[in-house]
Amino acid sequence: MYRNIIDTLAAWYESDKQVLLLKGAKGVGKTWTIIDFAAAFFENYLVVDFEKESDFLNLFLKSVDAERLEGRIRSRLKNTVDREIVFDDKQLLIFDEAQLLKKPLPGIMAYAMQRPDVRICIVTSWVGSLEGEDFYDDLEIVHMYPMTFEEFLTANKAQHLCKYIEKQKLEVIAADVKKEIKRYLKLFMMTGGMPEVVQDYVKYQSFVHTDAILTRQLSEIRSFIRVMVPHALERKVLQIWDSIPAQLTKENRKFMYGYVDEKARSREYEGAVNWLVNTGFVRRVNRVAEGVAPLADSVDMKSFELYHLDHGLLRDMCNKPLEIMENEDEIFEMLDGLLTEQYVVSELNMNANVKALYFWISGATAKVDFVFEDDGEVIPVDVQSKVENRVQSIRVFQKKYNNRMSIRISLEDLSFGKGILNIPLYGLWNF
Repeated sequence: MYRNIIDTLAAWYESDKQVLLLKGAKGVGKTWTIIDFAAAFFENYLVVDFEKESDFLNLFLKSVDAERLEGRIRSRLKNTVDREIVFDDKQLLIFDEAQLLKKPLPGIMAYAMQRPDVRICIVTSWVGSLEGEDFYDDLEIVHMYPMTFEEFLTANKAQHLCKYIEKQKLEVIAADVKKEIKRYLKLFMMTGGMPEVVQDYVKYQSFVHTDAILTRQLSEIRSFIRVMVPHALERKVLQIWDSIPAQLTKENRKFMYGYVDEKARSREYEGAVNWLVNTGFVRRVNRVAEGVAPLADSVDMKSFELYHLDHGLLRDMCNKPLEIMENEDEIFEMLDGLLTEQYVVSELNMNANVKALYFWISGATAKVDFVFEDDGEVIPVDVQSKVENRVQSIRVFQKKYNNRMSIRISLEDLSFGKGILNIPLYGLWNF
């Protein structure tokens, strides 16, 4: 399946940077994508998977000798490769599951410095900062996430619908086309954006296997946590992970440690929250005390919401199987609109105009779902899971901060009036 990140990888290929660091949560399709990219842009590629070749981990503990490392790679992989293994600029050398290394970058970058003609990709199931990543000038860092709605349309050979969405600022989308777009959006809300799930739906055009795959992926996430987390944090990380459905399905979605353990204190669980965020399995959205730029200056680090990696995984984790829905439209309102908000978080996270997401609450009860900053302008965002015209929270925000534009995301058509831009749920990737 085609992923839009291929364009970013192609730009790295054309650049002068020798090493690519591809970050992303477990299961978002990093290995599939980098192999597809390598097959298209290089004569050959070679994968050193630290999960399968654990012996290689020891080669990066001390000083790295390029000839010794290449000799070990040839010896170990010669029976799996039907060609002579040569380390040059015609081959992409892929180090997969590099988070298993104690310090991934120093050792691999030491090898890269000894072999400046070899192009290297480091793939890691870790989205947080790695030691030294800001130190190396020859390193390009790229993040990967679950599939967007645009990618879902492309996977289903419905990319012609993307053209209508792209042109909606100039041309009204015909009713029959809009109906088809919304049908695919409902399908995407059901599957989520994990590539394996989408691939299964595209292959069978059925939801027969969807929930089984999602349940297995959730089990694999728990296994990953148990393997990777420091022993002292394991219990607390799993407690936080298990509390996500309860955190997000309560009326106030602010993260509350009492839902993890009635005796829990923030100072005791802060490290566990940070670790889980760094894996990419959850996304943290902090509260801002003021809606003025720069937003980073008014972040309340103690007040935040934790969203899931993917809306499909979240649905399954909340024990909402597809067969309980009598009407497909219920998918948007399921869990009081939570799945819609989760979808919006994922789509906005991929938008180049949105550097960081926050939320805002007035001194009373008005809550703006999301707030972000674009060229110094603070923009509040209201998410509506059903057709309605209420924008009370945005009006409170506008009155207090006199911002020029606000955004409402809903099932309604693209429109603009009274300082509010309404963006259809299906068109988030294109604004």
